[in-house]
Amino acid sequence: MFKKRFIANVIVKKNIVVQSIEYKKFLPVGTPESIIKNLDRWSADEILVNSIDRSINNLGPDFDLLHKIQKIKIQTPLVYAGGISSNKEAQKTIQLGADRIVVETLVDNDLTELIKISETLGSQSVIISMPLSVNKKKNKILFYDYKENKEKEIPDNFLKAIEKKLFSELLIIDYKNQGLKKGFESNILKHFTYNVPLILYGGINGYKEIKKLSKDKRVAALGFGNTLNYAEHAIQNIKSCFSKEFSRGANYK
Repeated sequence: MFKKRFIANVIVKKNIVVQSIEYKKFLPVGTPESIIKNLDRWSADEILVNSIDRSINNLGPDFDLLHKIQKIKIQTPLVYAGGISSNKEAQKTIQLGADRIVVETLVDNDLTELIKISETLGSQSVIISMPLSVNKKKNKILFYDYKENKEKEIPDNFLKAIEKKLFSELLIIDYKNQGLKKGFESNILKHFTYNVPLILYGGINGYKEIKKLSKDKRVAALGFGNTLNYAEHAIQNIKSCFSKEFSRGANYK
């Protein structure tokens, strides 16, 4: 069995880390620097910094935030999401310390630019984000367009990106359960039939569910956000119960 990775998702809105509930309700947690320092010490396999207010406001990547994180000199691999709309911005994001980038709006808007990024940085540096849900009446999977605030068929550019293998992993977000302790909608995996490496995020709760999701061979990593704020030693406790599944052991220092 391949080792799974534990990805700590740090959601940033207006320069503050927030607890996010369905990407609609936000509760302040603290400064990005302090949160990221702790996650680095607690043995997250990767830290995903998601600046959720960048793309929707056409602000571009948060380079100031990346500069601040760079000064911390963390050891944990850093992934950045938010506002990347060009090859130039993607390159600068990597230059400022991100090991990989996450794109979503760019995929839908400009597949040609995504191809340039994949060719320049290498597909191993690119993660594509896809917020999904399952319409039980129609028995089909749907994509959530947060800019238009509606569900729709998976856009053709995403399917083309999968076909052309322009990425290393797909970040599948159960957006309806994001921030809630209701569990990840397993029917998403059932209906999403593409055989590509997946990162799952949204609502993941409890050891039994982690065990169940980890059995899918496509699942390379599990992402956790609000869960890390609910209990002390959250990362360590999860990893201690799944030492054979996760690639790094628990660290209580």
